[in-house]
Amino acid sequence: YVVAHLLRILQDTVQWKCAQGTLPSVVISAGNVSGLSDTVPDVDALKVIKGEVDKHMVLEETVFRVMDTFFTTYNLRHMYWPELRCLKICCRVFERLIQIKLPVLADHFEHHELNVGLFALGWFQTLFLYLPSMPSATVCHMWDIWLVERSFKIFFRVGTAILFLSQPILLNHELEGMMTYLNTFPDATLLNPDILIACALNIKVTNSMLAELESEVVAETC
Repeated sequence: YVVAHLLRILQDTVQWKCAQGTLPSVVISAGNVSGLSDTVPDVDALKVIKGEVDKHMVLEETVFRVMDTFFTTYNLRHMYWPELRCLKICCRVFERLIQIKLPVLADHFEHHELNVGLFALGWFQTLFLYLPSMPSATVCHMWDIWLVERSFKIFFRVGTAILFLSQPILLNHELEGMMTYLNTFPDATLLNPDILIACALNIKVTNSMLAELESEVVAETC
């Protein structure tokens, strides 16, 4: 019931935004998108996020209000727009960020033809709930930062921190081994909030940096 209502809100918003031609920046909303087709948003990803909210809420009405706030006040709806163009832009921006912050690992990915979107798409679309080994405490901590800052910046920092902490392992694997590791994290110690969030907050990522990277990505796709 809640997801169905939210999907209707999302579809109405997409149609209105397309008509108005007002499209936000990746730093605020996670994407700069235009020319969206009238198709159905990603229902499964929405259900994953609603499931996490359900763990901490009792009344369905409260869950609805929280999810609606995510979509409107925090612009999360842009991550589920048709064709997932916002999400794809996020992944491209993240790829650029890896090249800046972790150049050795970026070269390793390129050498083995690892497309960052293969793992990052699930991370960003579900706000890191995609990882089964990700502790709820870590998710709550990064979501707290997101809600306070009202910026998607924390998710880019967390993603970079995961790769930084995993770098010694990833550099010793080829494509298949890296993908297996990035989708399962057999040793989930690095996902502990005291380790991961602390590392993420030490990685300098600014809104202006993300905006600049987004502009470069969008310019290349035009």
